[in-house]
Amino acid sequence: MQMNRHTAKSIERQQLKSIRRFYYAIADINLALADVHKKIQPMIDEAKYQHATAYINQYISYTTVWNMKFAYNLESPEVAMLQLFHLRYIFQHEPAIAFTQERQIVREQQQAFDKLQLFAEEQLTLRYAKMLQYIEEELFRK
Repeated sequence: MQMNRHTAKSIERQQLKSIRRFYYAIADINLALADVHKKIQPMIDEAKYQHATAYINQYISYTTVWNMKFAYNLESPEVAMLQLFHLRYIFQHEPAIAFTQERQIVREQQQAFDKLQLFAEEQLTLRYAKMLQYIEEELFRK
């Protein structure tokens, strides 16, 4: 009986450690992407991306994509995905020669995010398309 209890506690500790590593990985990605946002913010016309930003901010608690904070946001896989979408959208609409270092960081973080295998590729594609549809509808309203 004592051996089973010891084995169960050992397995539980391993699972908790694995879960902690997962949230640390997500937080690392979110922090790196938040740093990219802070670096590019003064060099872009934020008004040009107001609809993309508004879409992303709907899913971020108590703050904005430009000022990422709070553990809840930093440990959220969805926030990481949305930050990647936001940066992808911005970089698609900026000159290709601009932000080379930041683009490289985003590529690295995208690879780290993909390794976690949180979402199927179809889900990511549909979610990005949903963001683009939102932006298009907002532009049409003006």
